[in-house]
Amino acid sequence: MIAPALRVAVIGIGNVFLGDDGFGPLAVETFRCRFECEHTVEIHDLGTPGLDLAPYLYGQDLVLLVDTVQAEGTPGTLSYYCEDDFVSRSARLRVTGHDPGLWEALAHLRLAGQSPSELIIIGVIPESCGFGEGVGAVLLDRASIAADNIANLLVQRGVSCRRRSIPIPQHLWWLPLPEAASLATS
Repeated sequence: MIAPALRVAVIGIGNVFLGDDGFGPLAVETFRCRFECEHTVEIHDLGTPGLDLAPYLYGQDLVLLVDTVQAEGTPGTLSYYCEDDFVSRSARLRVTGHDPGLWEALAHLRLAGQSPSELIIIGVIPESCGFGEGVGAVLLDRASIAADNIANLLVQRGVSCRRRSIPIPQHLWWLPLPEAASLATS
């Protein structure tokens, strides 16, 4: 008997107008354009959803969430976190409009018996999150690494995911033209 395919959501969280806070959407867009996955993998740039995050988490087997985090380390450090890391306070999502929404959405879904079976947060330490700054050079470089990490995590869990022979063009409307052009060619 063939096991059913995992229901997976790959979600980028962050405000693209607040400098490095736009890393989540950038990394997920990079992943979407460089890799193709089986049909059960949903890929979303959700911006700053707050409680509106719950429908995207509902009943998922695996959720990979990409966001900036407040943690010990230097800007650009990429780490994996599970929910317990945030409960123990070893890391925190950046305190913005989307921070409390994740934990409240998970609490509501637990009550309904529909929380994700596994939640992994791919977090990066930002350098600057000033309004209108754009994602900084350090985090621009990390978007490709984060995309590869997402693919590796999926493959490790038995999800079909492979690099596209020809990447599709990225839709990076929020990045200044020179930054967006350099990412398209890397």
